[in-house]
Amino acid sequence: MAKISLIKRMDAIKLHPRTLAPVAGPEVNIPFGALVEAIGGDHARVKFLFLGEPYSVRREVFVDAIGPDAAAQTPAAAPAAIPAPVEPAEAAEPAANAAKLRFERLDAGGYAVARAKVPGGWLVVYGSGVTFYPDAKHAWDGTSLA
Repeated sequence: MAKISLIKRMDAIKLHPRTLAPVAGPEVNIPFGALVEAIGGDHARVKFLFLGEPYSVRREVFVDAIGPDAAAQTPAAAPAAIPAPVEPAEAAEPAANAAKLRFERLDAGGYAVARAKVPGGWLVVYGSGVTFYPDAKHAWDGTSLA
């Protein structure tokens, strides 16, 4: 891939170099004029390299920061055949007893991990990844086995 010069600054999430999972911490400012290299992504986010380190940012922010001319030539920036997500229609007024997930942070070193009690187990979130941990009695105290 070719390197692209930013025409605007943008704030991006730093990714782990091997797993490309989001790293805990504040967003990093990528300055105007910086050279970036798109390395992939999905319909919502673009992954790119800046100074050899991987980062992720919302697709619309990336396209805005590289400009329309560069976006047309960059496969990772162009939505291609992936349709935009459809937003659900908002209700006229919220329900009185609207269900809410209550996440609790887990002590996972430098990783941002949280869990929510759901029927039959736990919903575990790490970055943008989500998994279900079956535990019908909710006995898991959030620690690892080893």
